[in-house]
Amino acid sequence: MRSWINKGFILFFAALSVLVRLASVYAGGIWSWLSILTLALWGILAMNLLLFVVQLFTKKRWMAAVPLSAVLLHTDYLYAVCQVFPNPSEAEDGIPLTLITYNTSHFYWEKQYTLKEASACIEKYQPDILCLQEAPGETYYHQDSVRQAFGSLKYRCCSFRTDHSPLAIYSRYPIVSVKEAYYIDSWNMSLIADIRIADRYVRVINNHLETTSVNAYRGIITAPDKSWRIRMKAVKDLVWKLADNNRKRALQADYIRRQIDRSPYPVIVCGDFNDTPASYVYHRLKGSLTDGFQECGRGYRYTFRQLCRLWRIDYILHAKDFAGTASVSPDWPYSDHNPVIWTGTVKFSP
Repeated sequence: MRSWINKGFILFFAALSVLVRLASVYAGGIWSWLSILTLALWGILAMNLLLFVVQLFTKKRWMAAVPLSAVLLHTDYLYAVCQVFPNPSEAEDGIPLTLITYNTSHFYWEKQYTLKEASACIEKYQPDILCLQEAPGETYYHQDSVRQAFGSLKYRCCSFRTDHSPLAIYSRYPIVSVKEAYYIDSWNMSLIADIRIADRYVRVINNHLETTSVNAYRGIITAPDKSWRIRMKAVKDLVWKLADNNRKRALQADYIRRQIDRSPYPVIVCGDFNDTPASYVYHRLKGSLTDGFQECGRGYRYTFRQLCRLWRIDYILHAKDFAGTASVSPDWPYSDHNPVIWTGTVKFSP
């Protein structure tokens, strides 16, 4: 009896691992629901690793291959969140470039205005391009204050519609054209800018994709003063919302993928994807692009500062014309996200 229970656990968690893998490839329909599993991948991997170790001490040691395979199935995910032996590019001939992407929470976090402190930290890295999600609007700051905070970046473009969460791109180089992509039935959007660097152009796609809505329900689910019935209803509503938002986010990623494929210029795709490296969204957007962290990062990478710091959901991806030498994500207490900072060079193809 015990062996059957053990076998059931092994097959169950191995199946979950396979479903997560498939959810990184397919979107829509049932996959919008199964994609919720990608948020629990750390737990699934931990259980498979535990079952692997336990199985080694049983008579049927050969079955340890099942949970081990379930872990190895996500080697690319582990490589996308942890770099033990980084291999950054050598400093190459090219134009030096530093890019920062940051979901700022409007520079208002935990009832504190954080623009002054956060902008001082940003300025230390002397960015050439700064991409902001949940950029500070008039509700939080006068725009002259924001412009002054990033005064070293002469050029900027911002979204202006009040029915979407604002984005902004600041640049040391001229911004020659801008396209705003407002998503239907969503508070989220993308901002696409062509930037001229040494008489050549790069296309920067700054994204804030559909939220998971976890924070919207977490307070009710964990509130000790709420009844069991209210908390269970919040869990049910969250699951439905997660599935619907997965569907929206996949459609948004498909749209950005088309923009990447049509771009006549080398692209940088960055921002808050609101999804992990196990997701369809990440794989769809990355495609043949280079993940800046995988290229030149070090250690364990998370960018969402809540929920036990388990999730990497903010990224900088780039075309082969760019070569990275460093990628960091410092834990600044000015938002619920960490910034992502990439340093390297751009060398245009002839």
